[in-house]
Amino acid sequence: MKICLIAPSLLAIPPEYGGAIETFTYELGLSLANLKNQVFILSKNGITKQIRINPNLTIYYLHIPNNSLVRGLLYNIKVLFKLIEFRSIDILHTQATAVFPVTYLISKLFEIPIIHTEHIAYPWIKTPFMTKLKAIKYPFEQVLGKFTVGKADKIVVSNYFMQKAMGSIKQKLESKFEIIPQGIDTKIFNLNVNRTIIRKKYNVSDDDILLLYIGRIVPEKNIELLIKTVSKLKNKYRNIKLMLVGPRSPRYQTSFKSEEISTYYLELKQWINRQNLQDSIIFAGSTPYRKIPYFYAASDMLIQPSPLETFGRALFEAASMGIPFIATQIGEAPPAYLPKSTSVFIKKMNLQTLSSAIEEIVNNGDKFRINGINAAKKIHTQYAWEEIAKFYLKIYKNLVKNSDKK
Repeated sequence: MKICLIAPSLLAIPPEYGGAIETFTYELGLSLANLKNQVFILSKNGITKQIRINPNLTIYYLHIPNNSLVRGLLYNIKVLFKLIEFRSIDILHTQATAVFPVTYLISKLFEIPIIHTEHIAYPWIKTPFMTKLKAIKYPFEQVLGKFTVGKADKIVVSNYFMQKAMGSIKQKLESKFEIIPQGIDTKIFNLNVNRTIIRKKYNVSDDDILLLYIGRIVPEKNIELLIKTVSKLKNKYRNIKLMLVGPRSPRYQTSFKSEEISTYYLELKQWINRQNLQDSIIFAGSTPYRKIPYFYAASDMLIQPSPLETFGRALFEAASMGIPFIATQIGEAPPAYLPKSTSVFIKKMNLQTLSSAIEEIVNNGDKFRINGINAAKKIHTQYAWEEIAKFYLKIYKNLVKNSDKK
């Protein structure tokens, strides 16, 4: 089967410094290729025009400027012309609503089934942290979202919460939805990663309680609450430390651009300095994705204090390495792919509830450690990327079969 995955216009694939959608696109494409399918990925700027990862996987790079005002338009135009070249494709699979309309045009023109995987909460759900720019774009994004849900042959989301949110925008389309979680690369996220490398590098002793955050340093991730919680707990646990891994600006670092530093990050640093917490709070900055497992392995727990995570990529990766985690509970119940036995979900994240959750894991370390090992083994069995790719392949084949009957 010939499959074309169309990535967003933000980061090149494979993403050296992370990026949840780009990581998903690359790992799914690689796994589909390993299952003997011919896979093409369309991505933004790379070093060359195209690169063949293996005999069945080729990434085509569409060179566009990084200027946000013209990036999306030029990317769509180049996607359009590239897809015209790929008219013999069996399946088109988009990863962003912004690129869906031109892909849909090709789908109708050449009678190719089209599937869309939705990765983000915006514009489906409003949050208190919505930026002014997103608020301005919101009406347009709603129209684009309704168009995508209405015209795609299938919509894939990672959990019921996202299905419910999208369904509220476009009613009576339940049959279009499939719930498929993301996969995990068991070769790098496993129980055998060395715990001491990161601790030695950042002068964290084996007796220190190391809390970990993975993600962008931005207001919507609720970083300020996490830092203030650590400050509070220092009175009881003198050996507690927090390590934050991720870009110190809204944008991920790329191979072609050095890391930016935001005003928000500088304000956090000033507060930390005023509280004399410089030795307890470590900003590790952007890190190549394949080195991220060493940070998980070094930590005693992962904390994601943001009020909304659509899939929870960092939580899933931590669980696959046996690391307990704390997160906001989204919806009526946590998704099935996140193990309850090695986690603490908080319905209302605040200073008191987060402090209590951290203490629960600290005071029950042996229980969480044993549960974590068992949970990681289950994740490796059920959610390895090739197992997830098989679910997508089944959808692809059914869509092609139904298309041939028309």
